[in-house]
Amino acid sequence: MNYEKVIKKLRTEKGTSLLELLVAITLFTFMILVATQIFKMVIDGQRNAISAQNVQENMRYALEKMSKEIRMAQKSDTDCLPGATNKVFNVTTDGINDTIYFKNKDGACVSYYLLDSRLGVTAGGVPDFATPAKIKVSNLRFNAVDDGIGDVQPYVTMSMDVEAIGLAIHKQKMKLQITVSSRYYE
Repeated sequence: MNYEKVIKKLRTEKGTSLLELLVAITLFTFMILVATQIFKMVIDGQRNAISAQNVQENMRYALEKMSKEIRMAQKSDTDCLPGATNKVFNVTTDGINDTIYFKNKDGACVSYYLLDSRLGVTAGGVPDFATPAKIKVSNLRFNAVDDGIGDVQPYVTMSMDVEAIGLAIHKQKMKLQITVSSRYYE
């Protein structure tokens, strides 16, 4: 008997029309697209934040290493740069980027410069890189204040542009500047 009631009820009720089905599918598709775009925006934002954090961490390490070495620099005379004056820091430029020369606490000549879009360092005649390959450095400038007489405590202001290498959407461009004073006193 229940079977007959169900069949009778099914025959009297009308089904969904094609128009109702199309509206439902359109609304469902729109909601899925919106949810996908929101998810994509969240993922892109997270990737940008991670990229910026990686650039900052890598540059923090490189600048800390440089700062410690610059802080402990000694007067180099002409030991590290032929024709250099009686100063702690000597800076040369090629018109685009600068190179700084000084003698570290161990008496070894050290220079920092730009090489293949990376921050290069030569210490005791051994070249190396201070930044990883995934970080591009440009526009490297050193401003050394060192009167060579002893009236002013020597200091160096470093500035550079850095960015992460990767997809254009995830590149994080930053301008960095740091000033380090030497502990060398005459």
